[in-house]
Amino acid sequence: MKKDISILIDFIHVYCKNEHCQTEKHLISNSYIDVKKKISLCGDCTELAVYAINKRINCPFVYKPPCKKCIVQCYEQQYREKIKKVMKYSGMYFIKRGRIDYLIKYLL
Repeated sequence: MKKDISILIDFIHVYCKNEHCQTEKHLISNSYIDVKKKISLCGDCTELAVYAINKRINCPFVYKPPCKKCIVQCYEQQYREKIKKVMKYSGMYFIKRGRIDYLIKYLL
């Protein structure tokens, strides 16, 4: 679970850094975020991150499927749309930079 949350935060961080570059950001921390990483997010992305972390922690599946293939659609519509944007943008960002591990996880 910690790895899933770490990847999720990485995706949100990349999206926020590039798409909300003019927005004021604040350092975030969570027991699931590696303390070596300094993650700063704007208010909207922080809200999305907290929501997504809570959903992942409370996921009823031991082996969590990718959200897009999950039979239980637990995200509220507004957050589902936001996370889709984040995943699409950041997925391409990481793939272009050689993060094949993210590509494999995305395609599964």
